[in-house]
Amino acid sequence: MNPLSLQNGIIYGPVRSRRLGCSLGVNLLPCDYKLCSFDCIYCHYGRTEVKAPSPSREHFPGVRDVLAALERTLRQRRDFETITFSGNGEPTLHPDFAELASEARRLRDRYAPAAKLALLSNSSTAHRPDIREALGQFDLPIMKLDAGDSGTLARVNRPAAQVGLDDMVGALSQIPHLTVQSVIVAGHLGNADEEVLERWLAALARIGPREVQIYSSDRPVAETGVERVPPPVLQQLAERVRSRVRAGASAYWCET
Repeated sequence: MNPLSLQNGIIYGPVRSRRLGCSLGVNLLPCDYKLCSFDCIYCHYGRTEVKAPSPSREHFPGVRDVLAALERTLRQRRDFETITFSGNGEPTLHPDFAELASEARRLRDRYAPAAKLALLSNSSTAHRPDIREALGQFDLPIMKLDAGDSGTLARVNRPAAQVGLDDMVGALSQIPHLTVQSVIVAGHLGNADEEVLERWLAALARIGPREVQIYSSDRPVAETGVERVPPPVLQQLAERVRSRVRAGASAYWCET
């Protein structure tokens, strides 16, 4: 199956999101290639072309360009429930992420105060104090955790060499009002085996999130051998999270 096309601009959508309702996307990454600190086996944008934990500034759109595009859009439309930092890779890699988060909140407050400001992040930079402080600008900081052990992280998320699970889990445990997003996939590369899931549940308990969002691979991916976990299994996992982690948990899927 072919992966989805990359976003071709700074602002995209609004798109209908399973988790965020009608979401206006903000892409802080390049428009012609995927830039991320992970190379997840299930990513619907395909393989990561530039994998780095701290890319040089030349990869990113400028602050003025991002804010001008966002303000122009907010002046013209209100048909969305969330403004979501996501896009063609990992948004927190932008060297001016903290400034962009603060200014985006200011624009949201001015033009669309009813909308929530959301972030979809892979958690690889959450150990950095500047990133954790910037997360306070978001109503919905949604951070990834697909693994509870380093081997599964390496197999499923294929992070840059400098990214470690202990740093991620420790940092996530310090973020208040946190929502964790977890993708569970089957197949020989997946993270759906019982022992792997037990370690994932233990990591979630250490973090203590407010909410856990569980979903699987419902879109085309570039990797072979990535299999969708069926909705009933996702629902069972959500119940295990509610029982073991004492957090809210919801399962999401696309009807096929």
